[in-house]
Amino acid sequence: MPPPVVTTRDTTRATTRAMRRARRRHYVSESDWVDSLYKAYLTVLLTGVALFYLTVAFDGTRATPSTITDVTHQGIGILGLAVALLVLLGLRSGSRGGPLAPDAADITYLLLAPIPRAEVLRASAFRQLRGVVLVPALAGAVAGSVASGTFGGERVEWMAAGAAFAVLTALAVWGAALVVSGTRTGARPANAIGAVLVAWAALDVALGTATSPTAQLGRVAVLPLTTSLLAGIGALGALGVVAVALAVAGGVSLEALRRRAHLLGELRFAATLQDMRSVIVVQRELAQDLPRSRPWWTVGSGRASSGQRGGTGRACWQRDWRGIARWPVSRFVRVVVLAAAAGVATAGVWHGTYAFVVLAGVLVYLVGIDAAEGLAQESDHAVRPQQYPVRWPDLVQAHLFAPATLLVVLGVFGLVACWLVSGSTDALAVGAIVLVPVAIAGTVGAALSVVLGAPPPTLFLDIGFPEFTTLFLIIRQTIAPLVVIAAFVPAAFAYHAATQGKPAAGSAFVALLVPLVVLAAAHSYLRSRKAVHS
Repeated sequence: MPPPVVTTRDTTRATTRAMRRARRRHYVSESDWVDSLYKAYLTVLLTGVALFYLTVAFDGTRATPSTITDVTHQGIGILGLAVALLVLLGLRSGSRGGPLAPDAADITYLLLAPIPRAEVLRASAFRQLRGVVLVPALAGAVAGSVASGTFGGERVEWMAAGAAFAVLTALAVWGAALVVSGTRTGARPANAIGAVLVAWAALDVALGTATSPTAQLGRVAVLPLTTSLLAGIGALGALGVVAVALAVAGGVSLEALRRRAHLLGELRFAATLQDMRSVIVVQRELAQDLPRSRPWWTVGSGRASSGQRGGTGRACWQRDWRGIARWPVSRFVRVVVLAAAAGVATAGVWHGTYAFVVLAGVLVYLVGIDAAEGLAQESDHAVRPQQYPVRWPDLVQAHLFAPATLLVVLGVFGLVACWLVSGSTDALAVGAIVLVPVAIAGTVGAALSVVLGAPPPTLFLDIGFPEFTTLFLIIRQTIAPLVVIAAFVPAAFAYHAATQGKPAAGSAFVALLVPLVVLAAAHSYLRSRKAVHS
């Protein structure tokens, strides 16, 4: 009889590392060093290009001393509220098993082995931390560079403060999610903790104070304007959350990890196929963004057949609103926040930063993706629409009215946010002028993404110049957001006219020609598309 195998902490750790090194050597042997060098070159190049051009694009006018004073006193609370909202999202993700998603090999051969799970999951957390830190650092540096042009001061200091704030915020959100998942805290306690943080931060904004824990992180972003020892407390708090997260990482539910690993595999596959609808469906499953079993309100169930006048439109109208009535609370909150953020971005355009047109368009496009769920479900079942006594283009058009109406209602939140941030009645008037075109553009842009589907298998054969395949795929995915971005062009024209002493509202009306032409072309293309999977 062979002697029993004695395992210790050191031998377990050594075995785990040996298995990872073997898998890494196999991965390296299968890859080409030229590809790795090319990826590193692209990363450095894109980082430099983004840092330079985004800084130039978002560089607005120089702030007045009174504006700098307001930012110094009120900006900390606003940043604290933004951090609190992100932490709430992290807590919600942690209650669903996030943020870790180990590889399938780690789950099969390590987490199911008789070794401490903390040894495996902690190493996975350290690997994930690199991505958590890298992207926010770049975004924060760009934001700091833009802020230096607006508020003055040394650009290096602003870039360092912006990068530090972004990284610490990312660490706080990531750490909060891992603490909740590692301690297996339920959704209700996690949401309650997040709600308390958000309420505390919102109270700071209302009272003009900065007492919440997340507000101390906000102090890091404005260090070039005002120094405070409390900024160090905020940084230590974020790092402390990460330390606790790494300590409790071994308690994550194995079932939740297997579910996330499976869904992330599907998400990567859908993203590889450029299938936007599949990406949205898998992402909602990952976030457990499921419809309610009981609707918030009831929608009339009057019969409407295609033989009746307006029957198709009435049926699609009722079906779309019944779907909206079953939205979970999280989806309602998400679209309201995105609409308000689009209003804030529009206010940024009014302050002279024209590049915020892109941000506002992307935010409205995301709202439209949620609103166009009825059309998306029709495209998911391509056989069923073929049995309707209605042509597919007419069916697509009938599904546009309900989401467009919803976007108009949500646009009111954007108008209020734009007026509160800009403090200008002219900006409010311009926002009211572009409200309906923006709502229609958001609906049409989302519908384009829905009916576009994945590229055909013969794509590389159909293109006369295969060398331009990558460029074609990029254009194919960006055409829908560009339709929505075009709807915000009148806001930029209106601000330019206002700086020249011309009436802003009149210039906005004249510039409406741009989104109207784009919408006409997009609507024509939308009606020419066939069912996605037919």
